[in-house]
Amino acid sequence: MKISSLPILDKYIAKQVILTILVVAVALLGLDIFFNVVNELKVVGRGQYTLKTLFIYLLLSSPTRIYVMFPWAALIGSLISLGSLANHSELVVMRASSLSVLRITWAVIKAALILTVFAVFLGEVLAPASERLAQQKRTFALSGGQTIETAYGLWVRQGQDFIHIQSVRANGELYGITRYQFDETRKLSNVTFANKAIRQGKSWRLEGIQATRFEPNKTVVVKQNEQLVSELLDPRILETAAVKHPEWLSLKALFHTIKHYAKNELNAQNYELAFYKKIFQPLVIILMVVLGVPFVFGPLRTANTGYRVLVGIFVAFLFHTLNGMLAPLALVYQVPPYIAVLLPIILFGSAGFWMLKKAG
Repeated sequence: MKISSLPILDKYIAKQVILTILVVAVALLGLDIFFNVVNELKVVGRGQYTLKTLFIYLLLSSPTRIYVMFPWAALIGSLISLGSLANHSELVVMRASSLSVLRITWAVIKAALILTVFAVFLGEVLAPASERLAQQKRTFALSGGQTIETAYGLWVRQGQDFIHIQSVRANGELYGITRYQFDETRKLSNVTFANKAIRQGKSWRLEGIQATRFEPNKTVVVKQNEQLVSELLDPRILETAAVKHPEWLSLKALFHTIKHYAKNELNAQNYELAFYKKIFQPLVIILMVVLGVPFVFGPLRTANTGYRVLVGIFVAFLFHTLNGMLAPLALVYQVPPYIAVLLPIILFGSAGFWMLKKAG
């Protein structure tokens, strides 16, 4: 095999790996959607939540689902595509042409890099926006068009203030806002309740206001029809605080939220953990794709496709379980979040490198 033919070989391997991984990702998405349809059918009919709304919700949340499942699809697809090349003796021909396992691995890494770009686009651009819209539509429909928040409302800390919001409409209007203001000695100085708050530029217009001011010897109650305030609530924090799963947020939103929590001396470890998971997600995808190489050249050389799929699911599940176990342990024992995220990658990467060296 001539050196000049190697780029063509890279393209061929990359094409096989990428197409198979995308097919597997679509298949996993189909299974996930099926189980979610079964799960969501029990709430269809509540409020304005119809079958049409259900399928719109699932369609909008699809980018997030693909992004979450992509490491699984990467490993399973890599095993299937490389296994197919092995079954058709194409890998044997490559090895007989003095092409090393490391050279084939490099071709697979190139394919993994292309897939990583696609995954980053999903996770940073498409998924956060579509997931937020999906959750809003679902909750808005379930509540009969009344709210996009839970019945218990939302608590947010802003500087020395604590703000409780009963509900948030889909257009961004706030309802039932209670603001607790504390002085420098952490004594309650003001409690303000507003029926409604509407965003106007960089300010908020409060309507139906009743404020209680606590003075040394008395309390003063003030009522106003409306008031314009410049610093009520950062709308970006409002968006992120309402998200139940921080990993659905973009890196930019996570970074802003972590800074806000640090400024207000709040625990942001959940957001830090999600931040580092997203930072290292491309590395996980590349690792999962490359892990297919030592398996196919090693213990799965003569295995059939079904067996390779089972092995892929088992290894991906093992990685997912280890990752899921270390995350809460990091929160409990105050371990830096990046260590909890990196440890499974290092362990599986080391095992893959050892297998690759043995296979070569």
